[in-house]
Amino acid sequence: MRTKEYLERFFEETDKIPEGYTFIVEHNKQTHMIDADFLIDVIINHTPNHEQKKIADIIRYIDFRNGNIMHFLEHLAKAYVMNNF
Repeated sequence: MRTKEYLERFFEETDKIPEGYTFIVEHNKQTHMIDADFLIDVIINHTPNHEQKKIADIIRYIDFRNGNIMHFLEHLAKAYVMNNF
């Protein structure tokens, strides 16, 4: 299965991400609100293939061990804000 297809399926089928969830990120004395749905769209549609593979590998690791995927997504939300604002 291609990485993008895996990510699409994972995010469609997972029940570990609360619907309508928003990450709050403080950066440069500003508060940014990143919707989980927006972040997932960025991961699936706007992230280079090599980064998608790394993200998918980490998600597989977390999911296999029944970890909290939200901690990783929060990390990605912070990285998104720091690189774009």
